Amino acid sequence: MIRLEAKQTIAFDGDSLTALRSEPTLDQWPWLRISNNHRSWSDVFSELLFAWRPDLQLNFRTAAVGGSTCLDLERRFDASIAKIRPDWVFMTLGSNDASKAIPLDHFESTLRCYVEKLAAWGGQLVLLHNIQACVGASEEARTKEAQRKPYYQVQARLANSMSTVQLIDIGTPLKAKSQELYEQYQGHSIYSDGLHFSHLGAMIIAGEALKACGIVVNQAAQ
Repeated sequence: MIRLEAKQTIAFDGDSLTALRSEPTLDQWPWLRISNNHRSWSDVFSELLFAWRPDLQLNFRTAAVGGSTCLDLERRFDASIAKIRPDWVFMTLGSNDASKAIPLDHFESTLRCYVEKLAAWGGQLVLLHNIQACVGASEEARTKEAQRKPYYQVQARLANSMSTVQLIDIGTPLKAKSQELYEQYQGHSIYSDGLHFSHLGAMIIAGEALKACGIVVNQAAQ
């Protein structure tokens, strides 16, 4: 279990599944705000922690940028991560690496280096893992699911070999919940565009991340 402690800093890094922002000015597409799809799981996660656990006095920072690969994380590490020295970095990664055919060995060595840099001040990496195409997914999302699998295998290997890397399987519960919600009403979509998550999808993912931190009791496990 991920054990959060008082006054720690949590950073969110990675790609557009964590934050739909564009460099260099970190803008958002106005349509996202108009349609209420501008808030990602990281926003919901941080807001609920802020509200439910004020005693922890956690700090939250966002470094994630849409379209990012491991190379982008490496490039901006000193400017966006090292300066704030987070205790935890929560991240989605692999979709753009796969679509740009970044070699798996390069992906692994770059991510390993990222973890080692975090560990220099006691920081740890949490990878939101095993994202799957759910009901309502676009063809692009289904293609990305297949492409990501080898990159997820690399992430799992790192988690098995490095004590400062943890995985949260969000894909399995997200798929199950999205199917159940869809069967209740076909308008219950976890997607905003067939690829990125709606506020509903963000809430489900945030809930799984909170469970992994021991903040929400997993009733099924009792």
